[in-house]
Amino acid sequence: MEKEIKDALNFMIGAASSVKTESEKIFTQIESRLKDLSEKGAADQSEISNNIRKYTEEAFKEIDKLLTEARTRFEEVKAKADEALNNQEKK
Repeated sequence: MEKEIKDALNFMIGAASSVKTESEKIFTQIESRLKDLSEKGAADQSEISNNIRKYTEEAFKEIDKLLTEARTRFEEVKAKADEALNNQEKK
């Protein structure tokens, strides 16, 4: 019985070690492939690719602008709400 338990334990350790090793290999391969694709995309200077970059950058700038405006308006509304609550508490 003790031998079977040790064998099962060793099997589990071996399996875990193999899964870890294979996972690391797969992760490295994925990282490498993503880097290759990124470099390929960076090298693509076609009109379509440049337009995609341009419009994406413009979209991010607009999103940032909208988020900044929303944050500012939120702070204004919050300040007014706090002021109204303070005035209500004083009454």
